[in-house]
Amino acid sequence: MRKRISVLIGEEHREPLVKSPSWLSKLGTLSILYVSVFLTRIGFGSILIIFPIYLNIPASMSSLAGIVTALYPAVEGFSALPVGTFVDLRGRRRAFVAGMAMISILTFLIGLSNNLVLVGSAHALEGLAAAMVTVASLTMITDLTVKENRGAGMGGFDLANLAGYGAGMLLGLAFSHIFASNLGYSFLVISAVMGASAVFVYFALHEPVHSSNEQRSLRGIYETFTGEVIGILPVWFALTIVLGFFLFLPRLVKNAGVTDLAQSAPLILLALIVLGVGAVMFGRLSDKIGRMKTMLIGALGELGFLLVLPDLFQRLIVIQPGTPWIESYNMVGPIIFVGGILFFLGSALIPSILAYIGDKAAKEFRGSAMGLYSLILSGGIAIGTVLAGISDDLGGVQAVFYSAAIIFGGLGLTSAWLLRKQQGMARQTGNLKSSVSKPI
Repeated sequence: MRKRISVLIGEEHREPLVKSPSWLSKLGTLSILYVSVFLTRIGFGSILIIFPIYLNIPASMSSLAGIVTALYPAVEGFSALPVGTFVDLRGRRRAFVAGMAMISILTFLIGLSNNLVLVGSAHALEGLAAAMVTVASLTMITDLTVKENRGAGMGGFDLANLAGYGAGMLLGLAFSHIFASNLGYSFLVISAVMGASAVFVYFALHEPVHSSNEQRSLRGIYETFTGEVIGILPVWFALTIVLGFFLFLPRLVKNAGVTDLAQSAPLILLALIVLGVGAVMFGRLSDKIGRMKTMLIGALGELGFLLVLPDLFQRLIVIQPGTPWIESYNMVGPIIFVGGILFFLGSALIPSILAYIGDKAAKEFRGSAMGLYSLILSGGIAIGTVLAGISDDLGGVQAVFYSAAIIFGGLGLTSAWLLRKQQGMARQTGNLKSSVSKPI
């Protein structure tokens, strides 16, 4: 009997019998995690607004600004897979807390001087800290959810992300006025907020129950991904490149002659609310109708939005501060509603892709799977910011977003072809098995 049980468990993958936490305990841990992510993104959102002004790079050198901005996601990408392995072996909470503490220290260093070498170096190292926070948080969410509610869980993560960015951007706009004479003080305040957040997480967040396998190899990681997951990677990479283009927007606004970014605050806040609400709704929808169908909705919405964005941007940028809402609408026209609907549909992509990766990842390789996600995310953002700077130098706003649409459309079609090919192979395998099982 003992031998039979041993065979069922498997000598090579024996796990301690740990009682699974109750749903109330999981909800409490998820809530603390969402709050922690929210506080972390406040710092990043503030930096996003202040950074273009603080660097003081001439408008004619957009490519250099793009490269400096891209250092952060580039380092995050290079470190993502090692961080994922660390998360699997050493724990999620440890990586999360260490990442938040590093962000606080490095932000403090950035505030000491706007020397390009110092700022660029510290900003790059923040990429490593961001990888630790992102990979650990996504892995914990995967641990605390199941396939039937993982889409909603990832939608909640996206909402916490976006709410934090929104609050941070508003804070950054306020700091750009309060500390106009010395923007370095802004980073010192942000550093204090991040440090307090790290202390809060250290005492409040507990390690979730999860599988662990001491044997780790690159081959073992890659073998856990199916052809369907590989097929989804091109469209995910395309989306991350587009995110890099979007992160270049403050620079485009500044180059258009808008010196007071506060006039953009209501629109930025509205956009983040739309994205956050959409992430939760479409995340839950993916639990009901499936990940693939939800991704298709998001891909069509994203492509449509990129095509209308150049015209929409040119109309929005000429609106002067203090212009009444009705007059502003007359200057923009119905395209604002078309763009808003497409933008809302585009919010379906991130939660459905995150949930899909979580569904397919083996339990003992979840950190590594989310490391792969983060690698593609960071690489795409880094490439996107650099390409956005080059496109802006070559052809302005229209070149920036039409090139983003071409990249997204091309890689999206690549994913569609790979997934269709994978489905065809699966059908052939099923038919072969069916024919073999039939009696002669």
